[in-house]
Amino acid sequence: MKEQKEESASPALFHPDTPDQAGEFFRLAIPLLAKHQLPINPVNFSLFYNYMAGRDARLREKVDRFLEGQAAWSQEDADKLFRRFLYSCDGEVLQDLREELLAIVAQTIGALVDLAGKAAVSNEKLEQHINRLAKSEKAEDVLAVVTDIMSDTRVLAMESQRLESQMTTSSDEMERLRDELESAKQVAYIDVLTGVFNRRGFDQTQDHLIADAERRRAANFSLILVDLDHFKKINDTHGHLVGDKVLSAIGKLLKTHTKGSDCSARIGGDEFALLLPETSITSAFSLAENLRKNIKKLVLKRPSTGETLVDVSASMGVAAFRLGESSHEFLDRCDKAMYRAKKLGTGRVILAD
Repeated sequence: MKEQKEESASPALFHPDTPDQAGEFFRLAIPLLAKHQLPINPVNFSLFYNYMAGRDARLREKVDRFLEGQAAWSQEDADKLFRRFLYSCDGEVLQDLREELLAIVAQTIGALVDLAGKAAVSNEKLEQHINRLAKSEKAEDVLAVVTDIMSDTRVLAMESQRLESQMTTSSDEMERLRDELESAKQVAYIDVLTGVFNRRGFDQTQDHLIADAERRRAANFSLILVDLDHFKKINDTHGHLVGDKVLSAIGKLLKTHTKGSDCSARIGGDEFALLLPETSITSAFSLAENLRKNIKKLVLKRPSTGETLVDVSASMGVAAFRLGESSHEFLDRCDKAMYRAKKLGTGRVILAD
């Protein structure tokens, strides 16, 4: 198997948080950005929002190093964190979406600043309230800060309806943008030729499964690696157009044999993989044998004469994840089983050590 480039993708930028959760993460993220004098732009806001949500331990570790004074913060580094942990989509698409997000956030914050000015609350007072809000951990403490803000505000009530309308509009725009980001993410993770996940999608899914298994201390998923036999000969003899048809047919076959949270992916030129959550190695082996037999039945014929052009077969390795092993170790163990299958004569399934 060719050496893979390490990539990482983590939770989506916008999760279906409840209004209370979203408000809490927003409440904590904004003062923290202000405290460290970081621009409240889409990238920084998204990183700190997800940092407060605590969904990814690796992201928390990176941000903690900055907050503890162990690392400097640059927008270039922030962009890298954004791409690594939130979205790895096309740069041009990402830039367009960032500009839209910036407009939404700027419009919302603008309304808040305008309201604060009309409410005749001094900058010093606002800073005091923000600092107290950032330190509030109990519901009653938050309520006390809000009460103080309202007591310092003369026209808050008159402006609240306009602000509510503004926030509703922004919420709708956020929802639309979240859908666009999700679509961009899906495109970035799909192999166009076969319709299954590409290597990036496979790596993300495997990382999530391993993290979940380690968190629950339960090794509960299996992997099947599928390598087409003599695929180079197919391309050399019949051309890449026929080779592409074979790959497309394999992709369709894998999708019909996976269900629910199963993941099928094309991870190399003629290499495919299936990640099977909640699946024992015995069940995974049975599925692999079934796939092997169905791949053997695939036949490409010349439409004009009915002449058989290609007989297809595949060698497979099957492995169950073991707690404590890395994604590379897990993949390598299954990969070795697959190559043993090839050395034994191809067209067979071998269990990993």
